[in-house]
Amino acid sequence: MESDNQKANTLKGQKKHIPTNEVSVAELTEEIDFLAQKNTDLQARYTALFKLNQLSQECNELDSFYPQVHKTIASLMTAENFFIVLYDQTFETLEFVYFIDEKDEKPSGIIDYQDYEGSFTNLVIESKQPLLLTPELEKQLFDNYKIKQFGARGTDWLGVPLLQNGLVIGIITIQSYDEKIRYNENDLNLLTFAAQHIVGAMVRLQDQQRLKNAVNARTKELMAQIREREKSELLQESLYRISELTMDVELDIDTFYSKVHNIIGQLINAKNFFIAKYEQVSNTLNFSYYVDEHSSDLVTDLQPKNLSNLYSELVLRRRETVLLSYQEMMSLHLEGETRKPQDDIHSWLGVPLIYSGQLLGVMVLQSYHYKTTYNQQDAELLNFVSNHVSAAIKRRELADFERRSHELLEQQVKLRTLALEDEITHRKQAEKLLQHTAAHDSLTGLPNRTVFLDLLNHAIACDKRKDDFSFAVLFLDLDRFKVVNDSLGHHAGDVLLKIIARELLSIVRNKDTVARLGGDEFVILIEDLASNDEAFEVAQRITEFLEQPFTIDNQLVYTGTSIGISFSNQRYDDANTMLRDADTAMYHAKDNGRGRYEVFDDSMHQKVQNALSLEADIREAIGWQEFIPYFQPILKLDNQELRGFEALARWKSTKRGFVYPNDFIPLAEDTGLIQEIDMQIIEKSCQQLKIWQNELGCDDLYISCNLFSKQFFSTTLPQDIEKILTDTGLAPHNLRVELTERALLENADIVLTNMQALKKMGVKILLDDFGTGYSSLGYLHRFPIDVLKIDRSFISNVHEHDNHRAIIRTIVDLANNLQMSTVGEGIENLADAELLQQMDCVYGQGYYFAKPMSSQDTTDYIIEQINK
Repeated sequence: MESDNQKANTLKGQKKHIPTNEVSVAELTEEIDFLAQKNTDLQARYTALFKLNQLSQECNELDSFYPQVHKTIASLMTAENFFIVLYDQTFETLEFVYFIDEKDEKPSGIIDYQDYEGSFTNLVIESKQPLLLTPELEKQLFDNYKIKQFGARGTDWLGVPLLQNGLVIGIITIQSYDEKIRYNENDLNLLTFAAQHIVGAMVRLQDQQRLKNAVNARTKELMAQIREREKSELLQESLYRISELTMDVELDIDTFYSKVHNIIGQLINAKNFFIAKYEQVSNTLNFSYYVDEHSSDLVTDLQPKNLSNLYSELVLRRRETVLLSYQEMMSLHLEGETRKPQDDIHSWLGVPLIYSGQLLGVMVLQSYHYKTTYNQQDAELLNFVSNHVSAAIKRRELADFERRSHELLEQQVKLRTLALEDEITHRKQAEKLLQHTAAHDSLTGLPNRTVFLDLLNHAIACDKRKDDFSFAVLFLDLDRFKVVNDSLGHHAGDVLLKIIARELLSIVRNKDTVARLGGDEFVILIEDLASNDEAFEVAQRITEFLEQPFTIDNQLVYTGTSIGISFSNQRYDDANTMLRDADTAMYHAKDNGRGRYEVFDDSMHQKVQNALSLEADIREAIGWQEFIPYFQPILKLDNQELRGFEALARWKSTKRGFVYPNDFIPLAEDTGLIQEIDMQIIEKSCQQLKIWQNELGCDDLYISCNLFSKQFFSTTLPQDIEKILTDTGLAPHNLRVELTERALLENADIVLTNMQALKKMGVKILLDDFGTGYSSLGYLHRFPIDVLKIDRSFISNVHEHDNHRAIIRTIVDLANNLQMSTVGEGIENLADAELLQQMDCVYGQGYYFAKPMSSQDTTDYIIEQINK
């Protein structure tokens, strides 16, 4: 069909070829036909507009609006294939909301706009212009790669954009697959005209639909909130009712459980329900309440059950809610975790009853019908309720216990008034016993530290008020008590402590106080002294008594004691200070040979203060690296060839000047600080030897360093030594470590492991001062020792004592037999050196060869030896 303009132009063009008398008739006829057709088209447009306006007023649903639009368009032109596409510019998506096509299926869902790039729909949306696509135009666009084929190929295609405020919100499309059905510009204009009126109605209906959806969603939300509120109110009411039940003291426990069951039944299907308490001692479940529709023998069902693969056992073991279907129960059974479930059971839900961390038991629901299947929401609800039920059960049990106790007490009051009086008497006795227990040592029955300090504070106060009042404190520590414990066991030690406690009470006066502070420490308070001699007499009797052997388990046990005494003095203001001074005097007695007593004086206090000050300075010196090695040569005795050095710790203090080893090493050993000093000496010695190797070429020399016995108890010792060797670059065979026999007596396994690790590394091990300690042949076989060092005490008097010579000979022979070397220490003269050589001692050191030297003096010494 031609357009209106084309027809008009054709008429005008034909007028000059028609005779004058015929022009008016022909033109009039053609014009009448044109106007009639135009009137018909206009009438169709108005009819379509009327129908579309009527649709916009009558249709309330988009689902009914779109088919009516299709029907209206079809009344204007052939529209067998018709679809409406909505375009969302914000999210760049397409949606085919209406789709009728004889060949293609409707695209479903929301579609990414990019997926339709190059489609006819894409051309209309991008251009915002109507499009009549003929086969000729379609081929031209294909050839120019402006479009791609989507769906079945048709004949003509009409597409008109749906515009709102200048923005494309969709398109409407008509398509033909038949050569007989073709479209022209008039059809495109008509569809464009219809689209302008469709947009308004469609947008209104879309807004209506959105509002309706929003109202429906809000309505559903409100209804859900109402249901949730009703459910919450029911839950709160149920919990309140459970709490009320616990307050009803007249209610028996069975009725209580029944009412709890009814309350839970209002929240969850609880037709089959039980509460069982867990007895930890017997590992059983005791059923306090049990209701089950399949129960045939309630008496049997209520019997305690041993935990043997029960589902309740899962709850107890996990201490959490367990929700199981029949299939899950079968899976657990096949895995060996539970017994086989009953065939008729459908769903099982159990929660633990826990109160203040204590597992009380379980609460269980089970279903035998497929219509009742417990879900996670039921599990959460039952778990929430279980917290209150647990608390209620616990409070109920306590209330029930108190009620029964009260009833029993009332009955006893009524029946036996005298029994109540006896109870009061027994209670007073128990209180006295508690008071005695709190104030006395449980093993010996003696007063404990707290009571003793109170009595001592009282005595100090009396001394300040009365000029003629005098008293003393004796602090006792048993000697060799640890040996008794280690050899005979703690039982023997306890027996010994009780015997000593009893005898101490018999030695002192009745008005004196004997107390046990703990371990093997006792203290005695002697009051109203006429003279200090009375305290000395008590101390002497105790010392003599403890020198005697004791028979424990048919075994003679020897012990002894060291006693410290402090006398009353106006300078004492509290018991702890006076007790500390007595303790100081006791340690002074131990240092002076044990088995004696010492009286505290200011010099002891000063000694303690000096020790504290020295300890502080040692700690500071470690941080400042003030400890340095001095080197004493070790030579081969037959030719006096230099083989190595022993590194000895020296302290050049910035505060104290040069401090001799005997003045700081004992305290360093007591405090454990010697271990840090030893490691510093090893590191500095290795650094120095490496310097000598590099500068003097003495690669065969070794350095021998002392290690405190407890150093060998450290599991990191091999790694610490290895790090020093790595950092200094010294080869392991150039380092030797010395230890004393004491290190071999404790923690033997750790010591052996460390020694083996050092040996594997290449470090040799020397046993220092051999012969002065335990000298067990057993550990010479067990431990990987390379060298025995003969102590200077044997060598210094070897010419005056034949037995010293015999000991040296024995040590050398023993070493030779065990493939060990020997080093003689403390060689002071030529005679000592020659004698040791004659006895086959290979190496020696001492002042005869050289005294310990600084690193600089040692450097000069090495150069002198090289130049010989």
